[in-house]
Amino acid sequence: MVHAGKQWSTRVDRERSTHARYGELLDAAEIVLARLGYDRTTVAAITDQAGVSRATLYVYFASKEEIFLALAARVRDAFLLAQELPGSHDSPRTFLHDTIRAASEAARTHGAMLRLIDRQRGDDPRIAAIYAEMRARPIARFATFLRRLTEAGQARPAAAVEVTAEALVTALIYGVLNRLEDAPDTIDAFVDGIIPLYEASIGFTGHDQGRAAKP
Repeated sequence: MVHAGKQWSTRVDRERSTHARYGELLDAAEIVLARLGYDRTTVAAITDQAGVSRATLYVYFASKEEIFLALAARVRDAFLLAQELPGSHDSPRTFLHDTIRAASEAARTHGAMLRLIDRQRGDDPRIAAIYAEMRARPIARFATFLRRLTEAGQARPAAAVEVTAEALVTALIYGVLNRLEDAPDTIDAFVDGIIPLYEASIGFTGHDQGRAAKP
């Protein structure tokens, strides 16, 4: 049986999270965190950016740590959703290219927060869990895609499916993130260059026509 107090607390938390002010505070926090980093970000800096009082912020969040946790969860959801490709594709090769570009654009869009989540995961197991999900789900999705291609005789991966998926997804995401701060204008060329690496590692057999084996 769920305790009545717990039910009330959960309902209040849900109602707060759907309020427009909640999202505005997270927007402000993301701007400040991207500019100052985690350690230099303060509640005062967030409220100044949002144009609200501390009392207003504390209606929704108890601390900077709680704000960062909520923001990390929002970034996780947006990052993963951006890589979900609806609709059909002409071939596995086309689907592969679209997947690579969607993942790279998600990393570009959320890069500042992805780096902060990576850095803070050692200090908070809740952040570590969010980071682990953001890392694991794209790899698992790509491994499923690659496994189906292999079973259909459309691909011959250079290594085990799981190893290939982890290596390729990690190389893509971190390749984009590593360029964001120092050389953002090289990201598109990097993505164009990594596509042949993906294709070579997958080992398309030449029988890749027809609808893609979506993960």
